Formats: sequence, C-alpha cells, structure tokens
Amino acid sequence: HQHNRNALSNLPHHTRQSTPPPPPQGPLCHQHARPPFIMVFEDIRRADEHGDTDFTDEKELMRFVRASRWVSVDIGGYRLLRLNWVTTLMASIVLWGFTIAALMEPVEVLAEAKMWQSWVTQNFTWLYIGSQNVWALFLLYICFSKYGALRLGRSDEKPEFNDISWFAMLFSCGIGVGIYYWGVSEPMYYYRAGYSNALWKIPMNNDDDRAQQAIFTTLFHWGLHGWVVYIVVAVALSVVCYRWNMPLTMRSAFYPLLGNLIYSPLGDFIDALSIACTTFGVCTSLGFGVSSINNGLHKLNSSIEVTVDNQIIIIWVITIIATVSITMGLKSGIQTLANVTFAIGLFLLFALMFLDNTWYLLNSYVQSTGHYFQWIVQVGFQCDTFQQLQYELQNSKDKNLLWGSSGSKLFDNMKAANALTEHASAGVLTEAALYDSHAAEFMDWWTVFYWGWWISWAPFVGMFIARISRGRTIRQLILGGFFAPIVFSFLWLVVFGSLGIKMQRVAELALGTVDDVNWRHGQVNCANLGYTVGQPTSAAALALAAEGYYALACRDHGDRVFDVMEPYKAVSTLLIFLVVVGVSLYFITSSDSGSYVDDVLAAQGLPNPPLIQKIFWAFTEGAVATALLKTGGDDALAALRAVSICSGLPYTIALCVLCTSLWRALKIDQCEDDIMRAASWSTDSLDIFDLFNPGPADLSAFKTPRYSPAARIASLVKGVFAPFIAVHAASKSLHGGDGVRAKLDAALVSVWFALWIVFVGVSGGDGLGEWAYIGWAFYMFLVFHITYMRVQMRQAHGIYGNVLEDFFGCLVMYPNIVSQLEYQAEEPMPNADTSPAEPKKNNA
Repeated sequence: HQHNRNALSNLPHHTRQSTPPPPPQGPLCHQHARPPFIMVFEDIRRADEHGDTDFTDEKELMRFVRASRWVSVDIGGYRLLRLNWVTTLMASIVLWGFTIAALMEPVEVLAEAKMWQSWVTQNFTWLYIGSQNVWALFLLYICFSKYGALRLGRSDEKPEFNDISWFAMLFSCGIGVGIYYWGVSEPMYYYRAGYSNALWKIPMNNDDDRAQQAIFTTLFHWGLHGWVVYIVVAVALSVVCYRWNMPLTMRSAFYPLLGNLIYSPLGDFIDALSIACTTFGVCTSLGFGVSSINNGLHKLNSSIEVTVDNQIIIIWVITIIATVSITMGLKSGIQTLANVTFAIGLFLLFALMFLDNTWYLLNSYVQSTGHYFQWIVQVGFQCDTFQQLQYELQNSKDKNLLWGSSGSKLFDNMKAANALTEHASAGVLTEAALYDSHAAEFMDWWTVFYWGWWISWAPFVGMFIARISRGRTIRQLILGGFFAPIVFSFLWLVVFGSLGIKMQRVAELALGTVDDVNWRHGQVNCANLGYTVGQPTSAAALALAAEGYYALACRDHGDRVFDVMEPYKAVSTLLIFLVVVGVSLYFITSSDSGSYVDDVLAAQGLPNPPLIQKIFWAFTEGAVATALLKTGGDDALAALRAVSICSGLPYTIALCVLCTSLWRALKIDQCEDDIMRAASWSTDSLDIFDLFNPGPADLSAFKTPRYSPAARIASLVKGVFAPFIAVHAASKSLHGGDGVRAKLDAALVSVWFALWIVFVGVSGGDGLGEWAYIGWAFYMFLVFHITYMRVQMRQAHGIYGNVLEDFFGCLVMYPNIVSQLEYQAEEPMPNADTSPAEPKKNNA
C-alpha cells in the first residue's frame, strides 16, 4: 500500500529525503497558520477551519474529479448527465452483463453461481468469521477511546435529523425487508423440519434448549456481527467527508491510505465495486421481499397465484414507486417513507404482543437476550471446522471444492480399507451417522450467506448511515448504530420466532405422538401430523388449521409469517394486510436508498445527480432483481444466496483495508506525532494504477516523476523474476555495504525463490501434484524474508506502518514491494545520532 505523504512528498523528487520532519507543537495542529509539514495530504480542508463545502456546486466537486473522467451534458439548460464515466461503465458492465447472461442462460448461470458460492464458503469461512470479530473489536476500541468524542462535522455542529427519524432510517435501510421474511421462518428452520435437521451450536438437554438455540442462532445472524460492517463504512466515510470536506463517495474513505491514488483507476474500481455490491445486496433483499408480498397477496386473495412471473410484476411496480420517491430527495421521500414504515412495524409488533401471551413473549425476550450475550463469543468464532470435514471425507466430488483437499483419493483409500472389515457391506460410515454432526453445508446455507449478505450491503447502508449521521460523535454513531437497531430487531425476531415455535408445539401436541418428533435432530413426521406438500389434509389437521394453528415446520416458507397471524380471528386479515404494506414500504425504502447510493457513487459524490441517472440506477436494480428471480426459478432463494456470498468476498478484503485507512484517518485528524512526523516511501507500491505518477485530481498540478515509467517497469520485471537483486540492494543500504549480511540476505531469498519455482514446476507431472504445496511453503519463506526486509527499511527511514501491512503487501504483490525496496535503498539514510525532533539538514 502507499504510505502517507507529508511535506517531503510534495517536494520535487530531487530535493526529497527520508529524514522525518520536526514534530508538530501541539495546538499548532488546529490553528489556521500551520507549518506546511503538518499538511499530510493536500486535499484535507478541516471543517472547523474552512466551513462546509457545497458539493452541489460542480466546481467544488471538480477539485476531486479528474476532468478526463467527468461527463457533463446539458440540453437546453437542463442537466442531463453528471457522472464519472469510468466508474459508471465498469459497474454497468458487471450488472448488465450478469442480467443478460442470467436471462439468456438461467440454468447455467444458477449452477455456476452455486458452485462459486460453495467454493467461497469452503475456502473462506475462516475469513468471513474472523474478520467480523476483528471489525467488532476494532469499533468498540475506537468507541471508548479518545477518538469516540470526535464530532462528525464542525465541533459545534448539531445532528441534521432528530433521534427518532435517524433511528427509523437506520433501521429501515439496514434490515427492514429481512426481518419480515425471516422473522418466523429462520427460527423454524433451526428448530424443526420434515427431515433430519441436527444442529449443535449451544449445549442442549431437551427440546426447550433446542427452541432457545433456534432463537439464539437467529439473533446471532442479526446482531452485532451484522451491523459492524455498516458502522465501519459509516465511520470511515464520516471522518473523511465531514471533518475533511471531501465528497461522500467510497473512494474518499480510502484517502488516508491511498492518497492521490483514489483519483486513479484504482479509485474508479473502488466505487464501481461498491455499486455492484450495493446492487446485488439490495436485489437479494428485494427478492426476499417480493416473495413475502406475493404470498401475502395470495393470503388476502387466493386468485393471486404465487409465481415468479407475478413476483417480477411486483418488482417493477415497486421499482416505479421507488423511482418517484428518489426524485423527491432524502428528506421528502426516503425520510417520510422510513418514518411511516417504522410506525407500521411498531404497531404490528405491539399488536401481536398484546393479542397473544404477552408474558410468554416478554420472558422469551429477556431470556434470549441473556443467551445471546452468554454464547456470542463462542459461536461468533465457530467455523464448523469438523462438520465441514464431511466435504472431504464423504466423497462428494461435486461438492468438495476445498483447495488442497485429497478429495476422492482419500475416500477411495478409506473405502478400500473398509472393504477388508467384517462390516464391509454397510460401507463407509458418514460423520452424521457416527458422530451426530450437523450438515457440512450449514455455514454455506446460513452464517456465511448472512455475512456475505451484510457485507454486500455495507457500501450502501454504510454510506447512507454516514449521510444521515452528520453532526453526531463517533461514539454516538457506533453505540447508536450497534445497539439501537439491535434492541428493536431482537424484540421483533424474538416475538415472531417465539410465536412460530409456540404454534409448532401446539400442532405437535394436538396431532402427533412421541414417535412423530425427534427433538435431538429437530425432525417431525409431517405425514403423521396430517400434512401433504405443505398443506393440512387430515381431518384433525384441517380442524386445527380452521382455528388458525398450523404445523409450521411442514408449511412452505412463504406461508409462515402469515400463518402466525391467523389465530387472532377477527383481526387476522388486518394483520396480514399490515405485513404486506410493511414489506412493500420497506421494499420501496431499500430500493430507493440503494438507487440513491448507486447514483451518488457513479457521480463521484455529487449529492443530487440529474433525474435520468436516478431512473437508470433504479431501472438497473429492477433488472438485476428480475434476473435473479428468473435464474432461480422455483429455487430463487439459491440464486439470491449465491450472489450475496460471492459479491461479499471482494468487499470483505476491501473492508479490512478500510479499517487500516480509518485508523490512519483518526491519527492524522488528531495530528499524532508518530504519523505526522513520518517520512514516505520514495515510490508507491500501487502507483502502477496511475502509470507510476500518482497525482491530484487536477492534472495541471502533476509533476514529472523522478523515475521514468520504463525504469519502473524494468524494476518490476526484475522483482518478478529476480527478487534477490532488490533484496541485496536493500540489505546493502541497511547494513552499510556489500558485507556478509547483504550477501546472506540475497542468497536466502534466491534459495526460497528457486525452490518455490522448481517445486511448483515439477508438480505438473503425473502423480507429482503434491510437490506444488511444498513449493508454496517455500513461497511463504520468501514472503517472510521480504517482509522482514521491508520492516527494517521502514523503521530505518522513519516511515509509518506496521508488520501486518508489510506482510499482506509482500504476500499478494511481492514484485511491487521488492521494487519499492530497491528504490528506497537509493535514499540517504538518516544519521544514527540525529534525533527525530532535529532531522539532519539537507543542503539541497
């Protein structure tokens, strides 16, 4: 990555040195007349010193947009287009390419998407699970540190929206549709099914514990781990955009780390990826929402069939309504819708609590909250390590997508050994049969799907939360964003989940026998309860259904949220109607919020782009949702799940990088010595994205690069094929000449590099595939050695950074890093007796 640019970075290259500048003197950091070395980045304009920047003024925005990328078209004085054509084109190619492919070849696209979904889950469960926990701890540390008191805007600024409206919009754009769709069904999936449904997440002794596990697992998927991704993005954007007066666009959040590279194609890619993730994430929710609306309309009027075609019609009707809402703006449109929608949901929730056993529901809420905080740490780190061994041990050739797995070869060896046993006729046992393991696919179906879904929503919801949170402190944003929605959503999920479990028990007690329910495996015999293909058919089941009670585990998913409304005879129709209206309004709110964010990203932060662009992004959203439903057909959920997981993976990596950028932003904002006094690298590891000459948005301010592109390319080629050359140069610089240490470093890197190439090369022969992994083990030694050299060089020159950043850079782009080391070795070393506060004078 690129390190910070201080005053030294802005000097002509021939006068640039790596000696740290003098430290800032406390209050000077926040005065108008500051020494030039304090200005780490040219584009920082603190809100307290410069006032607000009005980015509706296109001239102000153009300070952050390269003219070659900006399209501005007027017809007859009417604004027709205002957009970054590179970002728009990249995002449009991805979204419309997927849409066209899905509509033309739905079966093939679904199969491919499901394959990639399983590949991501099997190989990156550890990344999804681990990163969510790290982000949560990172945010909590910031919240309760000195940074928590920083106001997102001017120091005297007040929040733009009151607490109620802020919370309503926070909740509406964050989770609205999902809690209707999953409120009853998700706990029921964990509790009971018409097939063996073992699940072991927390200790269980009886069915009461299984019921509690069902609600806990649901809360786990909708709790802190979900909201953390939104808050990371929201805080990072708010600091940079409201305290430093930069445009509200995702690339701005990476400015503390990437500097001027955000104006390069790398910045365009960040915004395009954000648009694609936003659209796929929102369309996943729209797919869920339209299913609920269709089922609710069928409940109200049986002549309205539940079909994919009807759901597509609903998508386009609501897309049109959402487009109208977008044109009204944030306050008139989205805020009003959010308030109304939240009020309907609140009314429905309280009505159900009063209509049913209120004390049972309140008991469940208190108990479930306690279970959540008791088990959140343990389950939060669970990767289903041993359960996922089933992919490798059960000969699932079409399912085993694990890198490095011995797959069918291992199973063949097990099968051959089993054939020699006395019980060979029974075949090789399964883990489920011998160890009572739950399904290997659980992470694929649920937890990783959820984390991918939340992450794919992160640019959309995070940016939207940032938009509505100006004037609040970081602590208010983190605590409010974490706990306020969780308190309400937990109440909703517990009430709906508990009503579903209660209804299932009513049906089992009335219609079944002890032999019909296997609580340990969460299985019920639906046929014996009088159900066929999701419908009550026996006299007893029909009589119970007439009273409004169903065996929910035997019902279709889409029916369940409406089934729990039926025991309240006189008002059940009203409740079902409110669910349909609530889902529809949340659908509209999510759609118009998502389109608004896409539109702003494509316009590189322009707050109110032209109407035609708003229509385009709303239309694109509707088209992608249509393609997902067409692709999935009767199994639309599979398509929605697959696209969420796959689109979430690249953004998981992006969010890890964003945390680094946020940390730097906070330290720069507070003018902390360790970063403000730091020198910078003589070249940037990612400047290849800007033709080796990263500069500001204003192309006229570009300087002639110190090293020519040809020289930089030659250095990169050397880095690819002979990294030991750069390591030798770096070691000579660090250790004062071509001594034993320099020769040893070069020799060791040569050995690691050669052994990596040799072993990977010979692995292509028959039966030699395993040698490739020996080669990659040597590659890790190469990475460790280059990391060590980079840490030494960084410390010697006073460059800000940390070991994790060094390691990650070496792991994924070692040629860039060794090239950077080679050029840094040419820089003069600071004198050993020079203190940081008194740098060596540079005669140049």
